[in-house]
Amino acid sequence: MSVARVNAINRTVLALIGLVLLAAGVGGLLLSFMLVANGTGLWLVVPDLVVEFVTSTSWLPWAAAGAAVVVALLGLWWLLAQFRVDWPGQLDLTGDRPDGTTTLTAGALTDAVEDDAASIRGVTGASASLRSKPARRLDLTVDLAAFADLGEVRRRLEQQTAARTRQVIDQPSLPIRIELRPTRRERRLVR
Repeated sequence: MSVARVNAINRTVLALIGLVLLAAGVGGLLLSFMLVANGTGLWLVVPDLVVEFVTSTSWLPWAAAGAAVVVALLGLWWLLAQFRVDWPGQLDLTGDRPDGTTTLTAGALTDAVEDDAASIRGVTGASASLRSKPARRLDLTVDLAAFADLGEVRRRLEQQTAARTRQVIDQPSLPIRIELRPTRRERRLVR
């Protein structure tokens, strides 16, 4: 799953949770200020039966505190996962240490891959990202014009762009995932 898709799912789920919590909070405020229930008087937000149960139970505050700690730890885990980066900053291309070191920034590699892919006829744009977890992989997303020959574009990406990339970093078995997609204007026509 692409990073953009994960981010979109993250935003959607968080927005839905936020809306549900906002609705619950507004509903509680409206009930407590007697602004709902047709103005028939005081409408308790928490019924007397629940208040009596909570005040007479000695273990409930500890259980609530434990649940709150679990929820807080899950939230912290999720937050830290948002900052985790799964692509390398630099690639070590050193073959023989006594001769020195050779490094290539991941950004330089992905920029070169994007430029190479964009030079193919029928390609209107390209985006590349290098991943390192669970194993090193290059993801290449290519935007196509309406006139693009899919077979020719795919062939040139595999035989030219992918081959050059593997040769430059000296990894002949580097997995490269190629995604072909129509540009926004053509996507509207397809739907």
